[in-house]
Amino acid sequence: MSNSEEVTAAALASMAPPGQLGDDVKPRFVSLRSILIACALMPIMAIWVVSSELIWYSGHSTTISLFFHVTFVIFLLALLNLVVEHKWPRHALTPGELMTIYMMLSVGSTFCSHDLLQIMIPMLGYPAYFANPQNGWANVILNRIPSWAYLGNSTPSAGEAMTGLAVGNSTIYDWGILLAWAKPLAFWGTFLLALMGALLTINIFFRLHWTEREKLSFPVIQIPLLIATNLRSLLTNKLFWIAFGITASIDILNGFQYLYPNLPAIPIVKAFTFADYFTERPWNAIAATEINLYPFVIGLVFFMPVDLAFSCWFFYLFFQLQRVLTSAIGITDLPGFPFPNEQAAGGYIALGLLAIWLSRKHLKGVFRKILGLPGGTDDSAEPMSYRAALVIFLTCFVVLIVEGVMLTRTIPEGQANVTGIGYSIVIMIAFFIIFFLYSIAIARMRAELGPPAHDLHNMGPDAVIHNALGTHGLGYNNVAAFTMFFWFNRAYRAHFSAHSMEGFKLAQLTRLTSRSMMYAMLVAIVVGILAAFWALLHLLTVHGYSGRPAGDAFSAEAWNKMAAWLSFPQRPKIAATLAVVVGFGFSILLGGMRMRFTWWLWHPVGYATSTSWSMGKLWFCMFLGWLVKALIIRYGGAQLYRKAMPFFIGLVMGEFVVGSLWLIYGDIVGVTVYRFWG
Repeated sequence: MSNSEEVTAAALASMAPPGQLGDDVKPRFVSLRSILIACALMPIMAIWVVSSELIWYSGHSTTISLFFHVTFVIFLLALLNLVVEHKWPRHALTPGELMTIYMMLSVGSTFCSHDLLQIMIPMLGYPAYFANPQNGWANVILNRIPSWAYLGNSTPSAGEAMTGLAVGNSTIYDWGILLAWAKPLAFWGTFLLALMGALLTINIFFRLHWTEREKLSFPVIQIPLLIATNLRSLLTNKLFWIAFGITASIDILNGFQYLYPNLPAIPIVKAFTFADYFTERPWNAIAATEINLYPFVIGLVFFMPVDLAFSCWFFYLFFQLQRVLTSAIGITDLPGFPFPNEQAAGGYIALGLLAIWLSRKHLKGVFRKILGLPGGTDDSAEPMSYRAALVIFLTCFVVLIVEGVMLTRTIPEGQANVTGIGYSIVIMIAFFIIFFLYSIAIARMRAELGPPAHDLHNMGPDAVIHNALGTHGLGYNNVAAFTMFFWFNRAYRAHFSAHSMEGFKLAQLTRLTSRSMMYAMLVAIVVGILAAFWALLHLLTVHGYSGRPAGDAFSAEAWNKMAAWLSFPQRPKIAATLAVVVGFGFSILLGGMRMRFTWWLWHPVGYATSTSWSMGKLWFCMFLGWLVKALIIRYGGAQLYRKAMPFFIGLVMGEFVVGSLWLIYGDIVGVTVYRFWG
């Protein structure tokens, strides 16, 4: 642990009220009322998220690590709880109950997020709706995907459901339309449950080591945890209200200016754009760079380790320098060079393997326990036995492979399936191995370092494998299956693995049993999926996805790429694949240097996350947050850090509260409003 991490840990521990986070309190079970409250809120939260992110494109809570809509609700519940605590103390929610609600709402929100079912539902309704004689999609696409895996137009009700999803002015509350959705949602619902089961059991293998032995800091959950355990102290702190007032005032003013453009505004979003000044080579290669001044990001960075904050903005500039040098040299015959996204993909794979390597002794004990050998790790306090977790993981893995292969079995008339079922199984296994390494990497980086965002746009296992093999090498049938997987591989911002592992950490901190927290997660998964399906189908059949920025993109992206791959098959991209290898090797080098030398500043997580869309918006805020925190720790130590903490929590909460209120107003009135993030 670096000096800055020690200072942060000491300050957080000192802010916890006595007895709230202690280790000498007997662990309790998750309460039924906290589960019921979360379940009652989940459909409301799903409607809110889908409306603001997909329909009105006004806010993007699920594209950052700390969901601001969930934090806002927990803040309101904590305020209400203070009143209950004063008048009816026996009925007040405990910190553990508040954090259970937080965990369940966060897990539930991953399903209706910008990077999961918001993509799936419009995507399933698009290919049959858009197919026409001019684009030939009936032969190029529809003949290669199973009819039960998407929303077709084989019956009048199916055609009505397909059209209603695209243009709106329809309803989901019709038996014919519900039956049209039954097959695709049953198939993908089963797939989603298997995917979540596999990710949850992977986390169980790492839980003990990360939360209790390494005692990772989990920076993302620190603000909700302090709200649940220390709100009264925060509300009496002047620094908290000063910061809250600053960010709230900015968002109130900018919100009104968005609705009434004649009013003045404070430049926060795109405060400075390089495109206005960098118009000639080689500097026009970074013309898309922008400087944003999001106050909440500065507040979040305050809870991150200094070296990660430094690495994020440093490697962002590092990749920008690569683009400038590429333009200056004049490399034009390699589209995409220097392949920053491919380098990041290699970095994520390396981070997943590094996380496994750092836990190797613990995992050895886990497998000794599974095999019944002496020296195994005790799993009596785990959510389930390691042997049961392995059985569930293997079962879910087999379901994923089988359903993936099922998607490759549709063969156009007169054509042979040149890939063969054995080859498809190998491809699917490779796909999910890479996906699980990504998931482990995201869970680990969130547990240890807490980056504000982690994207990896359009560089999932599908892109990595296709770049390595080419279209013919991958096989047209596997191309079709990979296209159907696009909805959970477009980006990795709202990732279940991270939120579920944070839930296990919250259970430890609030003295709840990990097993009861797992049961709460399982409820959140089922209710969250159902709430997301309902919210998306309800709102899209009313408003439609056509003509909406996210709706048009989510519905068409995967199918346009599939049509391009099949109409114009691509050869293996050797240079892009080598970039993945380079990113992998460089990340391993950075990780090795960090483990060997405590003074090493350059973190592989910063390298892997700095090519993303989010980092392009966050990098300057991360620089400011890094500078402020480094100066505070350097000259004030833990004491000044602790005193300053309420100010930075106020920066976050002022923006989250007012920003959420603007979104609620926009959803109720039915207009696009000012978005403080995105």
